[in-house]
Amino acid sequence: MAEVADFGLMLWDAKSTGTLSNVFELTQRRRTSKVFVNKAKQFLTIREKADVESLITLMSEAARRKADQKIGFSRRIARLSGEQLALAV
Repeated sequence: MAEVADFGLMLWDAKSTGTLSNVFELTQRRRTSKVFVNKAKQFLTIREKADVESLITLMSEAARRKADQKIGFSRRIARLSGEQLALAV
């Protein structure tokens, strides 16, 4: 999806790793995502690393551990930061 999308619109239950992975992919490509977080009953706009980090705070500790195991989100956040810095130079 992220390869061809200009923009992402997602519904997220604060635990789905598939949705979280799509957010990462779009952010890496410097594309915006609008994520409706069911738990918070609000839309969040995701454009950069700080936005992704805020999104992750809505996850339970158990969901974070599972997501880190399944998609390696800690590694992906670090990589996201490096890629954005490289693009800014």
